[in-house]
Amino acid sequence: MRYPIVFLLLSLTACEPPPPAKIAAPQREMLDKAKGVQQTVDAQQQQLRQQVDAAEGK
Repeated sequence: MRYPIVFLLLSLTACEPPPPAKIAAPQREMLDKAKGVQQTVDAQQQQLRQQVDAAEGK
């Protein structure tokens, strides 16, 4: 009776989770690039908005 339980416990402790997939690395890099581009676009939009407001006299 003890042997199956011992075998089960040993087999469960021997199992390790798989290493994280490296497939997501390219997508993560592209996401970081996209965030940088978005910041640039937002800054240019804000600058343009300030120029328009200055031209309108606000």
